Amino acid sequence: MYLNKPNRLEELDALRGIAALLVIFFHFTLNRTEYNSFFKLGTTGVDLFFMISGFVIFMSLQKISRGVDFVINRASRLYPTYWACVSFTFILLSTYYIYKGTFHPAASFIQFIGNLTMFQFYLGIEDIDGPYWTMIIEMLFYIFILILFKLKSIKYVIHVAVTLCCITVTGEYYTIKPIIEIISWIPLLSFLPLFLAGIIFYNIYTNKNSLLLNYSLLTFCLLCQLVLFSHAGRSVLFINQAAYTCMLCFYFILFILFVNKKLSFLVNKVTLFLGNISFALYLIHQCVSLFFIIPIFNNVFGINFWIVCICIDLPVIIGLATFITYKIEQPYSRKMKEKLRAVFIQQNNTRHIKTS
Repeated sequence: MYLNKPNRLEELDALRGIAALLVIFFHFTLNRTEYNSFFKLGTTGVDLFFMISGFVIFMSLQKISRGVDFVINRASRLYPTYWACVSFTFILLSTYYIYKGTFHPAASFIQFIGNLTMFQFYLGIEDIDGPYWTMIIEMLFYIFILILFKLKSIKYVIHVAVTLCCITVTGEYYTIKPIIEIISWIPLLSFLPLFLAGIIFYNIYTNKNSLLLNYSLLTFCLLCQLVLFSHAGRSVLFINQAAYTCMLCFYFILFILFVNKKLSFLVNKVTLFLGNISFALYLIHQCVSLFFIIPIFNNVFGINFWIVCICIDLPVIIGLATFITYKIEQPYSRKMKEKLRAVFIQQNNTRHIKTS
């Protein structure tokens, strides 16, 4: 995510920054019952991220002609930042557990390697840090889109997604055990209505035709996600159905304002900057905050909780995210993209020579 690019949608960057703040303040107050009655609503920040992802990924498809380009773009965009955050968190936690005398090198190293794949969910390996649980959902969405793209059926993405949503909701509503087991094995299904909503919002943004149909589909997405509340990631552990409904309606309203070009009031230097570093900020903040900064400065030194959060913790995690974004994400994403493209070209040339 780079600032000042003419083809970027600044409102989406602003929404990313806001979504990251929602999640951060939710985690700040996670163990503070006196404060988290309001901030626990921030657990739904990931829902906003999923809607943004549906919009952005579908928009990116308009710029590519080959499935391999989609894979290269996604891999080079995500993995350098993700690897940096996983490595940093692993080193931090390893140091902590060595100090406590509870470090298990073999098990810890396996967990580290498993987490680097981003597919630790299917490896049966625990996430090193809390926010990583959403990454498999993003990856499954990319695979879903890639399959449709390779089958030359991307124009049917809404038809396929609506069908899957209907099956998922039916299984959940009527407690059909095989479908519920599939939902637990393919966690994307629990959030597919949000990604679908992002795609539909993209259609509205680029084409004002069929507005009645599109807004009807958005209503369908909203209702489906509400039915799936009991499977809605971690939200069900912290908020009730009414609160979840209010937050989702709020996010849908923000997107309606966005596609009708009425959301520019959210765009400023702060929200754009936070949006620019939001991926690294989302990945890096929880362990650093909850394991180290807040316990040390609040519990050990007795500094006021909010002073710690605002004046110490927030600047530290923003600083870390800024470093990762500008010194790792941006340069190494470009390098990784170039390397992957070179490998693909070389493989194509080799295959061509063999078949000649």
